[in-house]
Amino acid sequence: MEFYLKYLADHRPPRIPQTKPMSVGSAFDAYVKNYLVTNLLGSKPEFELDTIFETQVEKQNRVWAKEAGAHVFECYRRSGALADLMVELSLADAEPRFEFTVRRTINDIPLLGKPDVWFITKKGMHIIMDWKVNGYCSRSAVSPRKGYVSILDGWDHKKMPPSKNHRGCHRDASLLLIGGIVCNVAVFMEDVDKKWADQTCLYGWLMGEEIGSKFITGVDQIVAKPATPPILRVARHRTRVSKLYQQQLWTRIEHVWDTIQSGHIFNELTREESEARCKVLNEYHKAYDGDDPNEKWFQEVTREHKGWS
Repeated sequence: MEFYLKYLADHRPPRIPQTKPMSVGSAFDAYVKNYLVTNLLGSKPEFELDTIFETQVEKQNRVWAKEAGAHVFECYRRSGALADLMVELSLADAEPRFEFTVRRTINDIPLLGKPDVWFITKKGMHIIMDWKVNGYCSRSAVSPRKGYVSILDGWDHKKMPPSKNHRGCHRDASLLLIGGIVCNVAVFMEDVDKKWADQTCLYGWLMGEEIGSKFITGVDQIVAKPATPPILRVARHRTRVSKLYQQQLWTRIEHVWDTIQSGHIFNELTREESEARCKVLNEYHKAYDGDDPNEKWFQEVTREHKGWS
């Protein structure tokens, strides 16, 4: 349902408000990109901290997220992950690109994405990078995804001793230097996290990679343990998306596009039932047109729980 409301409805309702967990990731994103752009490319107005922060963090979360994002960034810097990333970016043959929108049509299917970081090493290796902040608002500790090339403590070791695997790789990792980047060749990104694989793979294609080609995908995953403020670690993932998974992802995209073009959107229903559901969803925006804040709130909190797929 949410996909239809966001992208296909005749009249699209406002997007679901940004949550606190979402806002801390966006706030950290602003801090880290401001730092990287300023230090690598010089001052750029669109990457001034206040500008990018207010672009990415919704107004209702800004006071809380500014402090939370600063804490995440400081832990990321203290861990050494920021320095490691700067070393990787120093391998770039030309200026790295940060936070940009790219469109490309592949086999008559229009695609759009917004990569966090993209660069090509001097050895010709193409790199797509992303960040994930997981568990900052959780009541339980979040474990890093398997397969990391290194895991780094985000705390001051003068105040708390280092973890036993600080700067170690995952037990099942097999590390190899590819184009100057230390990668885990024992797993593919889809083995680490399928959503990460989908996202970084799509970005690679948008940047000109052929379906099934060998480019490096990287995710710096920041995981939290409850405390005030949360205790953070950084798991650095560097690997590839397999040729088979890329082909399977493209088949899924073709199926979605064919479904959209057919007009039979909810194809688990008959065409008549599907069209009736679309008609209802096309009127969904009216729930946001009135002045009753309670009605708007109800629509927002129940949008993802209607039982429609």
